[in-house]
Parts: sequence; C-alpha cells; structure tokens
Amino acid sequence: MKNIGLQLSLFSAYFVFAILLNSVGTVILQSIASFGVSRSDASVLEAFKDLPIAIVSFLVASFLPRFGYRRAMIAGSAWWRSAASPCRWRPVLRQRKFYFF
Repeated sequence: MKNIGLQLSLFSAYFVFAILLNSVGTVILQSIASFGVSRSDASVLEAFKDLPIAIVSFLVASFLPRFGYRRAMIAGSAWWRSAASPCRWRPVLRQRKFYFF
C-alpha cells in the first residue's frame, strides 16, 4: 500500500496518453467540420500521431534507462501540456498537428 501514489501517477499518465492517442479520429472529424478543411488535409493528423511515436521510440529507447523513467514521464507530461494549452487560443489545423506531434 505504500506505493499507491506511484501507482496512481502511472495509471493516470497511461490513461491520459491512451485517450490522446485514441482520439485522433474524433479530432479529424471535428477539424473537417469546424475548420472547413478537406478530408485529405485533415487525415494528415494521423501521420502526425504515428510518425513521432516511431521516431522517438527508436531514438530514445536506449537512453531511457539512463535518463530515468520518472524524468521521462515528467518530460512527456510537460510536452503534452505545452502543446495542449495553445489549442484553446489558436483554433487552426496547424495547432492540432503540433498537438499530436
């Protein structure tokens, strides 16, 4: 029971990133309806989700144990927050691309 705080933080980080990765289809449909972009322009968001995951996992996998899992979670959460905050003030497709990158 003494690791309950650690477990809660790991579960919450996992759930937040799982929701983020599984919401791309909804964001694509919302972008088409809200921003008036074409389907092909909006479908680029899928690549902005998948390609950074592949590149970062390939490049960072060997450095992660040395960097530390805790620091990596903090850095990932900070990156997500810095990308999510401007989405409210700049409702454009370019900002959504940055969000999923």
